[in-house]
Amino acid sequence: MLSIRFKNTLSRVDRLRGIVEQIRRVPAGEALSSVLLTRLVFAWGNFGYSASIRYLQQIDRLFRLSEGAVLECGSGASTLLLALLAEKYDRHVWSFENHDEWGRHIREITRSFGLDRLEVCRTPLRSYGTYEWYELPLCPLPHDFGLVVCDGPPGTIQGGRYGLIPVMEKYLRADCRILLDDTNRLKEKALIQRWANERRLIWSPLGSTGRCTEIAFA
Repeated sequence: MLSIRFKNTLSRVDRLRGIVEQIRRVPAGEALSSVLLTRLVFAWGNFGYSASIRYLQQIDRLFRLSEGAVLECGSGASTLLLALLAEKYDRHVWSFENHDEWGRHIREITRSFGLDRLEVCRTPLRSYGTYEWYELPLCPLPHDFGLVVCDGPPGTIQGGRYGLIPVMEKYLRADCRILLDDTNRLKEKALIQRWANERRLIWSPLGSTGRCTEIAFA
């Protein structure tokens, strides 16, 4: 008998099948429409935790503007979109996920669609002294990440998402673009300022509410 978890995976795959094929048919270089991304969000479900349509639009835009490997911190609907974009543009995505069960769920979904340019990495959280961040996976990581999509780890851990730059900077290209989610929250605003106090950055809140922010090294 299939486990409840795997039944849920099959149900989600079935809901997603049509929209995955629609996204695949969009020509390379063409922006994904808000209609397509809305359908993706509704097919994914998990409302209240899933990425917003605005956030997915920014992922699509920055993917087309950047080069090199892609790093995602925290997985979900955005992971499926990134895997589809990696297939379309011949790139590779590494997704850090600290929750084992959820990570297996994401792997099953993406593999069911034959998406093989995605590596979902088991990355438990660990202490780096004054902050917590993902423990780096044992598999070799590229040193040319040109895009980082950061919606994890949970902002409630020590230091929030601060560890992204001090831990991962040596893996990032000089022209790397970072898309940080939840920047309408005070903790994420303070995080950006903390990074900017330690290195030269350029950042731009996106949308009327600044829900996410694009960050680059100056």
